[in-house]
Amino acid sequence: MRPERPRGELARTTRMARATLWRPEPGRPLPGDFVPVLSGPASRLRELSIARHGAARPLEMVGESPSFLRALAQIEKIARFREPVLITGESGTGKEQFAHAIYLLGCQSGRPYVTVNCPQYQEGNLTVSELFGHLKGSFTGAVADRRGAFEEADKGVIFLDEIGDMPASAQALLLRALATGEFRPLGAVGARTADVRVVSATNRDLNELVMTNQFRYDLFFRLRHFLVALPPLREREDDWRLIADHALHRLAMKYGVSKRFSAASEALLAANRWPGNIRQLIAVVSTGYGMADGELIEPDDFGPLADGSDLSPASTVETLYGRIVSGGEDFWAVVGQPFMERNLNRAQVKAVVQRGLSETTGNYRRILSLFQLPASDYQKFMDFLRHHDLKP
Repeated sequence: MRPERPRGELARTTRMARATLWRPEPGRPLPGDFVPVLSGPASRLRELSIARHGAARPLEMVGESPSFLRALAQIEKIARFREPVLITGESGTGKEQFAHAIYLLGCQSGRPYVTVNCPQYQEGNLTVSELFGHLKGSFTGAVADRRGAFEEADKGVIFLDEIGDMPASAQALLLRALATGEFRPLGAVGARTADVRVVSATNRDLNELVMTNQFRYDLFFRLRHFLVALPPLREREDDWRLIADHALHRLAMKYGVSKRFSAASEALLAANRWPGNIRQLIAVVSTGYGMADGELIEPDDFGPLADGSDLSPASTVETLYGRIVSGGEDFWAVVGQPFMERNLNRAQVKAVVQRGLSETTGNYRRILSLFQLPASDYQKFMDFLRHHDLKP
């Protein structure tokens, strides 16, 4: 059964017929005052973001599918409250955009907005320091006092990205901060207070992490007063087409020349399920735009994407594995850092590791040389896999 479209204001403002998406004349730049056609709530968010941050990087949330519009309607309702919000969804579905939208729509929009990327801090002290700050000398490397994200975000919003990767020691302190509003910087004697709204996001199944004792159940329920589940791009009907056109518009504004997809290119893009979601689609559009010599973007301009195979998780894994084993690049550069920057998902990293283990008959020490890593990296490699649940 086809999902019911939102009613009320959304129903009046979000029927973005594809014909209304202006397609510029090929070869000519877009006007400097180009404004994309967005749904009513998304248009308001764009205006709010420009008023708050300037016109350089407006928040433009493109889509007309029922599932996307329902998520927008949901954050409109919850934005005015101060309780924590948990945003779930696959990598690349726009969780960071929705978190920023909650901030802009809420009463805290004139207050600070601070982002913490939880996977970036694998060691417990670093996570605690990032969240709550530290005093000089409280641990090795603490050469000066430092204010943490909670103190920086006082009266505003803190966005905890990939909360499922937060170390257990930091989880306990975060729970106390949420429950009491109090926190203690590392090395400090007394507690400090901050009035902060916490918005967190994860692409992991926190219910499963709770069941396996990798995430505190009490913290889980503290974080999810409001739950926003974002749909993957493959479940957003033809939103991919609107997003692809929008990305082309932005590229034309940046580089001064507009291009468009040929019918064959559109058919190729339509045939894919986009396992990397919006982030992957925009990267593909950028590749086609950059490689096209003329006004039309043809399938061959996507390079390895021409047959669609590189859009599948399996071929991505083979490409990464080949860069390491045959190309001589090391694991950290090809897989580790892109994962930390959320350009690779957990399943892809696990598959690369599994591919290596199949060559070393399951020996993790032998995999180091295969992955162009020194023997001294063994503990670092194993800690990385364990901490991020990456062991096959």
